[in-house]
Amino acid sequence: MMISISALAIAVGLIGVALIYWSKVLSQKYNAWTTRLRSKSKFLSPPPTPKLAELNFRIMFSLFRLCGAALIAIAVWAAMAFFR
Repeated sequence: MMISISALAIAVGLIGVALIYWSKVLSQKYNAWTTRLRSKSKFLSPPPTPKLAELNFRIMFSLFRLCGAALIAIAVWAAMAFFR
């Protein structure tokens, strides 16, 4: 069974919308995960200071939103190409 391009475009678009919608939660969870990982391992750099943790949060928040927007743009482009 082959998935059509339109179904794939819809799935990619929904993933992009989810990334934009949950970007705050995802960046908080990612920041907490990396902080725990850094505090457990002696081979990694130490956990960030509160100021750097806020900067890491803002960077990841922006990256999740940027990736979500890119996925939505790809989905729109694929849908336009499919329905042409």
